[in-house]
Amino acid sequence: MNRKIVFLSVPEHLQEELSCGTQGDFFIYPDIPIPVEIPEDMENPVLENLSMEMILAAMLRVIEEERVEQKWINYYCNFILYVRPDIAETLKEINDNALNDTRYKNAHNFIREGRAQEALDCIRGFIERYPDIWNGWFILGWALRLLGRWKDGEAALNKTMELGGANSDTRNELAICLMETNDLSGSKKQLETALKDDPENIKIISILGVLALKNGEKEKAFGFFRTVLEIDKNDPVAKKYLNV
Repeated sequence: MNRKIVFLSVPEHLQEELSCGTQGDFFIYPDIPIPVEIPEDMENPVLENLSMEMILAAMLRVIEEERVEQKWINYYCNFILYVRPDIAETLKEINDNALNDTRYKNAHNFIREGRAQEALDCIRGFIERYPDIWNGWFILGWALRLLGRWKDGEAALNKTMELGGANSDTRNELAICLMETNDLSGSKKQLETALKDDPENIKIISILGVLALKNGEKEKAFGFFRTVLEIDKNDPVAKKYLNV
């Protein structure tokens, strides 16, 4: 499901909720709004009703993509480190893996917006400069998959995994490429491995449903789509196949 960033006003009681940190009190600046990452079809979100994970995911995206002024980025970094001290490794990865490179950030933004050709044009320069960083190969494979270049996408995603990016997102993208070239057993293997690592990932479960349909396993496919709706009752893919 596509997700968007929105900026919400700070509720008065938020300061009280941030009293469990390990570094003492954290001062909330009421004039700096809080970003949250929400489904695109969610309307009128209220900060009090959203999880801390939605806030942290949005802050990481804003930091990585440098969407706001530096003062806000510094504030969000401190916020994240206060609430999740162990997340310092994620922030370190952004710097160590050159993910603050303009070419990577532009490609990342384009691919999230579905602008595959523009993402492809940007990420090639990043890969030329940083050929051993798996993140660039993942964007390349994702873009090639969106463009219907299944074999090229498969090669890029295999390279991603060779370089250390064998995560559920990579396996999901690779599974789609394999499915489109009729390697159904290979696709299933990647999806099942990905699901073990990320058991509530509705993208993976949905593709397993599509794969089951291709194998003629209609009831099994509907089981996957029903599972998706248990996790997200508004998922458009599952609703389409179940006609609900």
